[in-house]
Amino acid sequence: MKKYIKQIATFALIAAMASCSSDDDVDYTSVGGNAVPKASITRLDTNFNLPITLYTKEGVTATKIEIYQNAAKTTADPTVLGAKVSDATIGTDGTATFNTSTLGSFDVFPVTANGVTTLTGKTGVFNLVVVSTYSDGSTTRAIYTLTVGKGIVWKALDAEKLPNTTVATSGVTTVKFKDPAPVYIYYATVKNGTTVIDKVVGEWSINDGAYSVIPGLETPTTKQTINLAALDYISAGVKADDVVTFRFTVTSGTQTDVITTKITYADQVFDAAKGGTLSNSDTTSQFSFADGLNYDSAGTANAEITFVAPFGFKRTSDDVRVEFVRTPLDFDTTNLFEAEAAYKSGTKLSQVTNLDTNDTVLYKITRNVNLGTTAKPNWQDVTYYGLIKITDDVAGTTSQKLSFSYQEGVLYQKPATTPVDFNVAP
Repeated sequence: MKKYIKQIATFALIAAMASCSSDDDVDYTSVGGNAVPKASITRLDTNFNLPITLYTKEGVTATKIEIYQNAAKTTADPTVLGAKVSDATIGTDGTATFNTSTLGSFDVFPVTANGVTTLTGKTGVFNLVVVSTYSDGSTTRAIYTLTVGKGIVWKALDAEKLPNTTVATSGVTTVKFKDPAPVYIYYATVKNGTTVIDKVVGEWSINDGAYSVIPGLETPTTKQTINLAALDYISAGVKADDVVTFRFTVTSGTQTDVITTKITYADQVFDAAKGGTLSNSDTTSQFSFADGLNYDSAGTANAEITFVAPFGFKRTSDDVRVEFVRTPLDFDTTNLFEAEAAYKSGTKLSQVTNLDTNDTVLYKITRNVNLGTTAKPNWQDVTYYGLIKITDDVAGTTSQKLSFSYQEGVLYQKPATTPVDFNVAP
């Protein structure tokens, strides 16, 4: 492939030339060659010999490569030489290098907050001009925007379920308190080949308190998968609905970079409340918490509770694995942990009667649920806790009717060391 270059004025042209292989037959009609630096570095690469590929026409060599700050203020004059950064070291193999330490601090990029711009940013760009001189006396000036990126980044799963996609956030905002189901976040460090990463430190802060090292967490200097649910956050003092800030700091020499994410270890609460009725009328004599529907006396296969006088209900059959506990718990504020504790300490009943308005009743029910699909079923026993609040009881001459609100939830918790057997009523 031949390239005919009359003037090198923009990095777009330089980038295009960078696609040429080292054995391309490059023919320049006005200049002796061109110099193409590497595209980007990270803020950890403060002592990195950044490579520059040299392209020259036959019989011409690069005699000097100079790197300047670009002080251009307008697009009309895109290359205005500012302070000199360094001279590149020209090799014998068609390359040159300049050390990134000559760029100065990597903590001075413009950042704007509340309308005020300060030079305190940790990532950004160096606007440079590469001035190249050749043995035929020609020179080129080329704009070069050197991006300084982060040295540690969040990763997300790609199409092949591997954490290879760089993203702006951890992608996770909540974990259910005491839920053992895995919840993963991923980080990876970023550097150029010769930069040495010394360490990554993982820390956490509870409700914006002081940071402390996360105990037992391995933090390799390349990449890591972290299961938030498996961390010993309870021993660290985390309670339901606490917000934990995770901070991962990478260090290379005197350089550091940080990523953070806020995770709420959310309280386990009931699903949204629903309404229902039961009565001694056949059409509404039975009810299912699972689907919120009434059934008549013929609907035993679907119903879960049956009306019993006076003003009560019982399990429809012993095949329905449900028990009840009368309780003073507040319907609007009780969470699943409180419901479980009250159920365990209460008197289990197969039926309750003489219910009045504002009475509350706990229940625990185990259903066999398909956690898979119709094509690939996966039937599992799932235990739900429920809370019922009587909203009205109406007595007619021969009729009785209960109206109620109810809410259910699945409490995800590490299983007890001693299994608790379900007590089937006679």
